[in-house]
Amino acid sequence: MKAIGIMSGTSLDGIDICVVNINQKNNDYEYNIDAFETFPYDELLVNKIKECSSLINSNVQKICSLNFEITEAYQKAIDKLIENKVINMDEIAFIAMHGQTIWHNPNKMDGYASSTLQIGEPSVLAYKYNKTVISNFRVMDMAAGGSGAPLIPFVDYLLYKNDKKNIALQNIGGIGNVCYLKKNCTIDDVIAFDTGPGNMLIDGAMKLLYDLPYDEGGKIAMSGKICNEVLNEMLSDQYFEMPYPKSTGREKYNDNYLKKVEALPIEDNKMLAIVITDKGFVEHKKVDINNISLDEIQKTVELINKLLIGTPIDEVRKKLELEIKPIINKYVKQHEAIYNAFYDVFNDFTSKNVSFVGKNNMLKQPEFNNV
Repeated sequence: MKAIGIMSGTSLDGIDICVVNINQKNNDYEYNIDAFETFPYDELLVNKIKECSSLINSNVQKICSLNFEITEAYQKAIDKLIENKVINMDEIAFIAMHGQTIWHNPNKMDGYASSTLQIGEPSVLAYKYNKTVISNFRVMDMAAGGSGAPLIPFVDYLLYKNDKKNIALQNIGGIGNVCYLKKNCTIDDVIAFDTGPGNMLIDGAMKLLYDLPYDEGGKIAMSGKICNEVLNEMLSDQYFEMPYPKSTGREKYNDNYLKKVEALPIEDNKMLAIVITDKGFVEHKKVDINNISLDEIQKTVELINKLLIGTPIDEVRKKLELEIKPIINKYVKQHEAIYNAFYDVFNDFTSKNVSFVGKNNMLKQPEFNNV
């Protein structure tokens, strides 16, 4: 039995199409990959997917349209394989289409129901090729009480279960996930969960800092050194403390995760507001605040930075006004003075129409030699 599998993941690098010959023998399965190709998304489609994955930029009209635009891209990829005689549709029993995730909320985030949404219209492919199309895999998992991700453990169990060895399979896609198969396990013994962000943030950083789509062969990463300050900050993310089963996605670890503003205390009466532009150039501004000790600056700066973690740059002003200022006002007047100074500096930065990303080791960069 031959089938076509279509996958487009959270890394948004393109459409993977696999033609698989599947045979069942007793309770085991054998498979052979007859063909596999990746078709890169064009930049316009990637930007539309990102828009529809954003609470700020999406709307129902965009999502409705993209549902069909995604399927058109799938269809073009299949047609290319047919044209090149890679696929003979007469031999295909069914098409399995995951679709493109634009929102995944397995934990009742912000008071909304646990839910997930993958777009891509199976009826279009079913009509076009007169084949059974299987889709909406994650919804059934959530209906059964699961987290909707990862999906691969069932296949891992069928292909890799072992009577003599404990096996862990780590996948690093847009989001990373792990599947643990203890020796001689049953399907009920399988443990699997999303481990956190993967290529999605790596690719985002490459685009932000190098204007490249990805780090080919990891060459740029291997040429540098581990920055423990940044690593420790990322590892402090609460997601890593959550018990399994758990899953996550672009709704949390998106391009905005890489963007934030940051303040650093310098000395009595002085602090530093820091940003990096979308091309990686550091911008900074010294802020003078009268009659305030370094200790007071330190406390307030830590509070502001903590409350801003993970906030998209275009939401910072709103968050400063509606959420952070009331908290600051619970403290002494000096805290409010620091907040007001920071707010003024942030407004000054945003008037330049640049995107920002902050790092903890900013003062070690050469741009700050004379600060």
